[in-house]
Amino acid sequence: MSQTALITLILSGLGLVFGLIGGGVIVNAREFRRRAHRASGLVVRLRASRSDDGTVYYPTIRFVTLYGQQVEAESSYGSNPPPARPGQEVPVLYDPARPTRIRIDSVAGSGTLLGGIFLAVGVVLFTVGAGIALAQTF
Repeated sequence: MSQTALITLILSGLGLVFGLIGGGVIVNAREFRRRAHRASGLVVRLRASRSDDGTVYYPTIRFVTLYGQQVEAESSYGSNPPPARPGQEVPVLYDPARPTRIRIDSVAGSGTLLGGIFLAVGVVLFTVGAGIALAQTF
């Protein structure tokens, strides 16, 4: 196998993987939004998760469900900078079957932004790989 063919295969394969992950995250976010209930929540604290790449902040939010149950839950999506500071109100989406499954009702907080980034990177990588393959045939 030539070096060009190997590079094409790697780029296209990575593009496909990134695209599938991004598409999956976007579909998951859409399905969650479809079944979720909305509430106004209060950020009560931020949990910092440190790694070699930097620090990501996961907000813990307190809110009251449609049925009057008070819930305090941590968002599964973190960011840097944090989406809000303790004491700030944020719109919340929560799963009515499991109210501790929450997301902040925003593009970044729901996972749509992350999915879109993965999908875009996947399309670019796949396109570059396919472009190299086409250029080699002519």
